[in-house]
Amino acid sequence: MASGECRCPKIELEDWRDREVSLAGHQFLSSPTPLFLHVPHRLRQDLEALEARVEAGRYRGNGFPLVLHRDGWFSGEVLVSIDPQPQPAAGVRSFQNVFYSRVIDKPGFDAALRGMPGFYRDLHAAGVGRILAMYFWYLNCPRCLGERGARGIILLAQSARVLAAEPCPLRDAAGAPGRGALPCGI
Repeated sequence: MASGECRCPKIELEDWRDREVSLAGHQFLSSPTPLFLHVPHRLRQDLEALEARVEAGRYRGNGFPLVLHRDGWFSGEVLVSIDPQPQPAAGVRSFQNVFYSRVIDKPGFDAALRGMPGFYRDLHAAGVGRILAMYFWYLNCPRCLGERGARGIILLAQSARVLAAEPCPLRDAAGAPGRGALPCGI
C-alpha cells in the first residue's frame, strides 16, 4: 500500500484451492487500466491512484484490502476493496455473481497467465456455464514481498450465475492466527 505497514491479507492458500466463492458484501473502487495481450502496462500507477483516492478521505479502505486485476487483451481493470458505501458512487463496484477460484502456486504474473487456459478447460468440463471475466488476486503488495516473500496468485473466474440468496461474505477470522479473509461456500 502507499504508506505505513503492509495490509495485504494473510490467507491460507488451501482455503482457496478450486472453490466456489462469493464476493458479495464487498465493494471495490475500480479504475480501467490498459493491457497489451494480457500484460498490464501501468497497473502499479493505477493502483497507487486508487489508494490516493482512498487516502483522500472520500472512501475508507478496509483492514485487509483485496487487490484484483481484471484480465483482457487490450483493456482491463484494477480494483481495491473498500468499506461498503452508504450510497452508490461512481467507480465503486460490487459483485453478486458466483466466482470460482484456482490457486496458482508459482509466484508471478507469467505463471498465472499460463494457468488460465487449464482453469478455463476445467470450468468448461465441470459445466459451470459462461465465464464473464477472469480476475487475478495479488496476495502481496511490493512492500511485503521482502517481508513475506513472493506467494502464488489466486485466479477468480466470474461466472454468469448470480447469487439467489445473500450468502455469507468473505469474513475476517480475527481469532484465528495467520488467517485473514476466508471464502465461504455457496
